Amino acid sequence: MSAIPRRVLVIGLDGASFRLLAPWAASGELPELAKLMAAGCHGELRSTFPALTPPAWSTFVTGKNPGKHGIFSFRALASHGYASGDLVTARDLKARTLWEICGDAGRRVGAVNVPPAYPVRPVNGFMVSCLLAPPGATDIVHPPELRAVLGDAYEIATEPPRGLRRDAPDYRARCLEYLAHQQRLAATRLAVTERLCAEQAWDLLAVVFYEPDRIQHFFWDYLLGDVPPDVDPAVATEIAAAARPIYRLLDAGIGRLVRAAGPDAVTLLVSDHGFGPAPRRLVRVNRWLADAGHLRVRRGWRLRRRLVRRLPPRFRERWDTVDAAVDWPRTRAWCEVIEVRSAGVWLNVAGRQPCGSVRPGSEYEALREDLRRGLTALREDGAPVFDLVARREDVYRGPYTELAPDLLLYTAPRHGLRFDGLRPELRTRAVFGPFVDAVWPFTGAHDPAGIYLAAGPGIAARGRSEEASLEALAPTILTLLGLPVPDGMDAAPLTAWLTPEAAAALPVRHVPDAEPTPLEGEGYRSEEERAQVEARLRALGYVE
Repeated sequence: MSAIPRRVLVIGLDGASFRLLAPWAASGELPELAKLMAAGCHGELRSTFPALTPPAWSTFVTGKNPGKHGIFSFRALASHGYASGDLVTARDLKARTLWEICGDAGRRVGAVNVPPAYPVRPVNGFMVSCLLAPPGATDIVHPPELRAVLGDAYEIATEPPRGLRRDAPDYRARCLEYLAHQQRLAATRLAVTERLCAEQAWDLLAVVFYEPDRIQHFFWDYLLGDVPPDVDPAVATEIAAAARPIYRLLDAGIGRLVRAAGPDAVTLLVSDHGFGPAPRRLVRVNRWLADAGHLRVRRGWRLRRRLVRRLPPRFRERWDTVDAAVDWPRTRAWCEVIEVRSAGVWLNVAGRQPCGSVRPGSEYEALREDLRRGLTALREDGAPVFDLVARREDVYRGPYTELAPDLLLYTAPRHGLRFDGLRPELRTRAVFGPFVDAVWPFTGAHDPAGIYLAAGPGIAARGRSEEASLEALAPTILTLLGLPVPDGMDAAPLTAWLTPEAAAALPVRHVPDAEPTPLEGEGYRSEEERAQVEARLRALGYVE
């Protein structure tokens, strides 16, 4: 084995957490992972705010926080209106990626299912699209002639089970069917990646497996041996027994990819975020804002809504709207949910929102501070509801920070937020309520603590190591490849991973940052395509 790396292999496990993987590796269930952990260094990888696929993987590929790359969620946020915008695509990424930087330096790159990658970007190498691609899309690979390598059966992402209820008689069968499909997807993705690894020239190869995230959303408790009270213990055991072989399949595939990459390649195993238990209590921030007088409901809205609900559906859609409920000219602030534990509070700023009522400057700052203090102090049963209530500029840095909400909220683990929309929060009189019910199919939720693992030539066998940030991975990869780091990246390379010999041979160099190459292509070609992707994300609890 060379003492200096020549190539870098990145294996992404979406949503992977050492809470699950470390005990399984220690018990011998994941032997390939155990070998890599012993051979290199590993630890927790701090995700972005929010800990969500689009902003997190965008930070991985750019080395920049969302304030510099412009992607904050699955949708464009409501920066100049009162509702979330369209789904984001690769066209919304406003920073250069590893694929561009390495390709411009003459290095060959390969990216398989690494978001955001729809539409696919021409690269010096190859690229396969990501979960943002609509079902049945054929323009999912660059160069197009590699479509044959994928085969007709290749799926980027499976459709999650919709309307899955734990009290339904077909619950067991639907869960097992879903897990069997996840196993087929993982096996197919592994086979395609192995073939591309062997047949294509590359210096940097990255692949993301979505299966851990898709399993853990629905079955986190089952994997830990915690049976939900409304599920037959025998059914829970059977579901867990069907899920764990998928992790063993991925573990074996990791070993094959490491061996195929060869002795000159460093392997990085990373996740965009971690996982933990789903919240148990619901907090309705818009209800709190309404009670405080900051969010105003139109007079007579509830009576009008009761009458509208008696109309045929086509009339309901026209009259039962957020604008019919909220008196925007009298509203000073409202909350937009981003994911289960993350949200943003927007101030209704004059000159920014259509019916802005808050003057920029001292009035804006005074109201924002008042809201920050109030939400920070919010308690249920004596416990704080939020781990973070922060101004956007205290979390993000960069020219696109203004696209983020004025205040950013991150709940404590016990509490969560639901994509129920503004109106359901205003219909109820209670700020708090139960989060999990039979209609809510998830037992797991995203956590900021993801994973990293580095092993291979030039990587010291340090075992468990300090926490690292997601922003640090791109500059570290460039350094491992002997390339300079653009000075716009947000973190220093993780040189503590390196052996003394590798550190001497791979000095950190910097170059001025450059503007990204605009991505050609129209993204979604029809509203039907967009709706198909939205439906998939809605079934995972990612959009309203």
